Amino acid sequence: MNQDRVWILLSKKLSGEAIQAEIKELEVLILGHPEWQQAIQNIEDLWGQKAQVSFLEAEESFLFHQQKLREMGIGFDEQQTPQIKSRRKFGRIYQIAAAAAVIISFFFLFKSMVLSEGESKYNRNQNITREVNEITTRAGSKSKIKLPDGSIVWLNAGSKLTYYKDYGKELREIYLSGEGFFDVAKMKDKPFIIHTSSITIKVLGTVFNVKAYPDDRLTETSLISGSIEVTIKNRPNDKIILSPREKLIVQNDFTISKNIEPDSLSAKRQVLAPPLILVDKLRYNPLDSTVAEAEWTNNRLVFRDESFEELAVRLERWYDVIIEIQDENLKKAKLNGIFETETIIQALDALAEMIHFKYEKTGNKILINP
Repeated sequence: MNQDRVWILLSKKLSGEAIQAEIKELEVLILGHPEWQQAIQNIEDLWGQKAQVSFLEAEESFLFHQQKLREMGIGFDEQQTPQIKSRRKFGRIYQIAAAAAVIISFFFLFKSMVLSEGESKYNRNQNITREVNEITTRAGSKSKIKLPDGSIVWLNAGSKLTYYKDYGKELREIYLSGEGFFDVAKMKDKPFIIHTSSITIKVLGTVFNVKAYPDDRLTETSLISGSIEVTIKNRPNDKIILSPREKLIVQNDFTISKNIEPDSLSAKRQVLAPPLILVDKLRYNPLDSTVAEAEWTNNRLVFRDESFEELAVRLERWYDVIIEIQDENLKKAKLNGIFETETIIQALDALAEMIHFKYEKTGNKILINP
């Protein structure tokens, strides 16, 4: 069973026991099952923290979750499971046992989540259950995903990608919250459709970026090559066709003014006003022909003529921090630059030289003052 094999190979990789052929086999299995990527990422992150787990704790955790898997009816090949009963070769066995305990714990939680999602949230009716794959990236991390049709998605920090497990059989349909860069495989008979909270995008095969964080003021679609058709939510009859090197900006908040007089005709028009929709040209860097909207896939945070308030939101996702700017003038200050290998401290020091501010960092919270 592929799932069993993945956990076995991953435990050997983490403990340093895997040979090169096994590492390659693991990579192939993960590419074939993108729904496992988030769980595996969490496991590797946890293992990277080098948490101190005693041998007895590892053994007890492993045996406990192995029993839980049996109770759930999930197959588990004990002949291939790393053995943890013998304690003669303590150093090597400790590593495998600890890795197995961590992996089984996460597998149990991940499988429970998938079963729960399949049984409840995505029931389309009483007789049919459509299972879903959900891939998320927390703040400070990114993921590269290969969909079943061969399409590639780079998922930015704080984002979520969801699609049904029958993806590609009749439809190629996904749901995005956050930011994704897409290289879509061409299939003329099966359009690729992306749903966000503000827009729906339909493509046949192209390269583009979608920034659709639900808390952001704007949703942006940047087309690198090919063509896409965009439909604005609540305006299904209005379709916008983007050409290469064009960018669509849609205002997420349909309410333009909240502090209004109820008897004011102009105020009523403000409330009913459609969202801001703007088509603009992408700006390419003349030195290397790169486009800022896609540079995050190369681990480069590019900002051009961006307010400090807008940039702070991106920094929060990029570095997994919380930033509070306690001055209105600083929020409006415009900034230009690129961060690649800088730490959050180095980034703040560089910004402080541009617009002159002081900051105080406590844990992952940063307060900024003039």
